[in-house]
Amino acid sequence: MINKLLFTFLISILLVGCNLQQADQSKEILTVSIAPQKYFIERLIGDTIDVNIMIPQGSDHATYAPSATQIKKLSKSVAYLKMGHLGFESVWVEKIQSANPNLKWFDMSNGISTIHGDHSHHHHDHDHICSAGVDPHIWTSPKEVQQIIKNTRQYLVELFPQHKGVIASNYELLMSELDEMDERLKTVASRNPNLAFMIFHPAYTYLAQAYGFEQITIEFEGKTPTPGRLKTTIENAREKQIKTIYIQQEFDQSNALVIAKEIGATTVQVNPLDEQWKNEMERFINYLETQ
Repeated sequence: MINKLLFTFLISILLVGCNLQQADQSKEILTVSIAPQKYFIERLIGDTIDVNIMIPQGSDHATYAPSATQIKKLSKSVAYLKMGHLGFESVWVEKIQSANPNLKWFDMSNGISTIHGDHSHHHHDHDHICSAGVDPHIWTSPKEVQQIIKNTRQYLVELFPQHKGVIASNYELLMSELDEMDERLKTVASRNPNLAFMIFHPAYTYLAQAYGFEQITIEFEGKTPTPGRLKTTIENAREKQIKTIYIQQEFDQSNALVIAKEIGATTVQVNPLDEQWKNEMERFINYLETQ
């Protein structure tokens, strides 16, 4: 009798598992480039769709090559929402389009004034020469993310009109949260108009420009700094009284550690590619508020 009950129980579990698997397979798939896009999409439409991320967290979006599993899932997607100017996208978009001619494409960067790396901009009495090309990190500034969310709402309603009401209500909530972040950063800027922060890779260029902060980067034109450049960066860090240096797991941290030791600063790891975008963004704002 016990064996019969155990057998029935196991069969029930297997049937439930199969049903859940079928339910997951029945979800329509959207493909995106990076994890923050998944956060934005799911905040608007919930978990009614499956979001396929092409660039895993911890990978360099400029050099990553997708796996066979990702390509297979991509081929089953109803659309690809690209962030706009990632190195990965510039390399792979044409290849993906050729292999998937019926795939719909949407650009989350529409309407955003991009920062081009082949110009210099005057900021706090320093000229900063950026590397060539467009800075792709539009998702690290609440101001730009507001436009990203407007675009994403439009695309999701076009793709899934049956969820228009849910998307609309979630949109209002998310935009109010972004307004709160914007106000916090404006307060930081008014209290500390000469705020400067140091990071290895220039991931917060849009945020710095939007709120008048100075972002000091350790890498130079996308490359590890030379000894001479490193010396200049150390002198600049002392002048700006940098107490915290931000590092990212996908980039070499040795130079940041050298600078931190020289100037007596601490290092803090940030992750602009974190899927929990809101938590990570608020954590970074918290650090800026303490400077």
